Amino acid sequence: MSTPSSFDELYDVINKNNPFDVPPIITGQDIWNGSFPDLMTLNAHASDAVFETIEQVRSGKPKVTSLALSAEIGVGKSHLIRRIRRGLQADNKAFFVYANKYGDLNLIHYQFRQILADSFKQSNGHGVTQWQELAAAMVNQVVAKKNSALELVKKIPQALSKNHDLIDKLTNAILNAKPKIGDPDIVRAILWTLGGAAYAPFAIKWLAGKELSDAKAKELGLPNPTKEIKLLEADALSTALQIISIASDYNPIVICFDELEGLEVNEAGFFKAQIVGGLVKDLFDAIEQSDVTKGVVILSVITAAVWRDLLKNAATGDGGGIKDRFSSKFAEPIELKYADGEVVVNVVDLWLKDFYQSHDLVPPNPVFPFEEEKLRSLGNERPAIRQLLKWCRDNFAVSAPPTNQKDLVQKAYDRELSQINEDFLDDSDLIARALYLGFSTIKGQTVENVLVQDVTNQVKPLRENAGAIQFKITVIDNGKEEVIGVSVIQHTHGASVGSRMKKLAMYPIFGLTRGCVIRSEDRKIKTNWDAYGCRLYLVERLGGEYIYLVADHVKPLIAVLAIYDKQEIYGVSEDAILAFIADSQIALNNLLIKDILSNPAVVLSDDDTETVIENETDQVKPTFIDITDEVNIDIDSFLE
Repeated sequence: MSTPSSFDELYDVINKNNPFDVPPIITGQDIWNGSFPDLMTLNAHASDAVFETIEQVRSGKPKVTSLALSAEIGVGKSHLIRRIRRGLQADNKAFFVYANKYGDLNLIHYQFRQILADSFKQSNGHGVTQWQELAAAMVNQVVAKKNSALELVKKIPQALSKNHDLIDKLTNAILNAKPKIGDPDIVRAILWTLGGAAYAPFAIKWLAGKELSDAKAKELGLPNPTKEIKLLEADALSTALQIISIASDYNPIVICFDELEGLEVNEAGFFKAQIVGGLVKDLFDAIEQSDVTKGVVILSVITAAVWRDLLKNAATGDGGGIKDRFSSKFAEPIELKYADGEVVVNVVDLWLKDFYQSHDLVPPNPVFPFEEEKLRSLGNERPAIRQLLKWCRDNFAVSAPPTNQKDLVQKAYDRELSQINEDFLDDSDLIARALYLGFSTIKGQTVENVLVQDVTNQVKPLRENAGAIQFKITVIDNGKEEVIGVSVIQHTHGASVGSRMKKLAMYPIFGLTRGCVIRSEDRKIKTNWDAYGCRLYLVERLGGEYIYLVADHVKPLIAVLAIYDKQEIYGVSEDAILAFIADSQIALNNLLIKDILSNPAVVLSDDDTETVIENETDQVKPTFIDITDEVNIDIDSFLE
């Protein structure tokens, strides 16, 4: 047995380092890439049930099933979901789909298609994405010499340089092997994920239902989705079901729905849990399985309140039917347990084991500097894991000063900022909320010689506005009062863009003196859109603004908004967040905020628009060549 380290060594390290001084939450990205201790025995009954269910569907008993986990916030559900994902990843036991952000609840099928594409874009832990793993399985079905996914990712780009028709040949060979596949373009797009950086990102974008440039769509041989949003929503479920059907022929699929609590509603007034419940029912009832399928498991993580109340009146009007699809395997959800005294001791032991080993120290007992008796007494209070970790953070050193709110906000800000990806550019309302928070913090201050008097997100009349103008600012500019209406319009459909611009130009109705559109420069306004004329009218006739959105200018505000929304989780106060914004001048010196307040200076040019050529089709259908049995030999030769 090793000799314990000296008290001085332990004291010095403990008072300079706190292993629990990390945000006590796990984000959606942590489910895929996070690194944190997980006590495998905690709620092992739940993870074991999921793994057992996967093996049952693999054998076809039944082919599609579902189960639910009942978990209150902070009880350790994210640890459990990550444990399940890692368990599946270890031996490529199943594909994993994780849904925790649902975007526009009015377009739940379209949002799910994007969730599906994004989940398959994640690494399987073996150097390739789940898309590439699926594509490799499809290729290996039609070639004589089998290759690992990693080998194909290296070989396919080289083979394409020699044979541009390789994807055509592979697609047709797979369609011959699987004649029941409904949409050949889905097979083609999946195969393109093996094509390297020049092709894979665009193929995944197409699989998510997003529009490609005409040139790239033609290069990949894929039709471009230029439909109305309602038709896009209608087609999304069919595409998602086909992807699930194709993938489940090679490996089981686990689809995990999380974070269903919340008061967000769609236009029909249904809550998020009801809407996602309807999606679960749609999936459960419509998934088509072939004779060789490895099965589908739908896993939902819900609170007791969601199960008890919100699902009573589901979006379909059939609460019971939804419940049956949420948990077809068991009559009730599997309940996750709170920590008891033994679990509390084991969790703290696990966290401290890594800490002491990393500093090459040996503590006098595994939970030092805590007392085991105290930890067991905490267990009698049945704490959530999140509460336990917060307690450990605040009590790790006897002489440690109280947690500094400023430092907590700074750490939370650094964490949120590092996790922002470009996906937020599709969320107009999120960007608008971040800007609104920024403007709210500078009321009464002068920016660019403009005094910000007031800001409101209650743009009346509310019914006529319908969220088109997300907020308006009252300012004093050169002694004159101005009321600026702000619309962040990142939408890609012409009707949506035009509708919002028309409302922004209705100055008298909404009490505006200036309208301001914020939109990314690469999101061109097509000349055949109504929005094209609206923008000219707004800018040239009404003196409005058209500001190009730069991602880096809004990311700090997005990060601060995330902390504001999660202040209880991070354990910080609203005053501390506002003080951080003021001290760091994140809003006061923000370039986008300055642009909004400054006098309009944008001059429109032809470069701001995308010309639409009459009679030019948006869809490029690939021409398939006949494939005989000899094609397999040709394909193999290109992969050598």
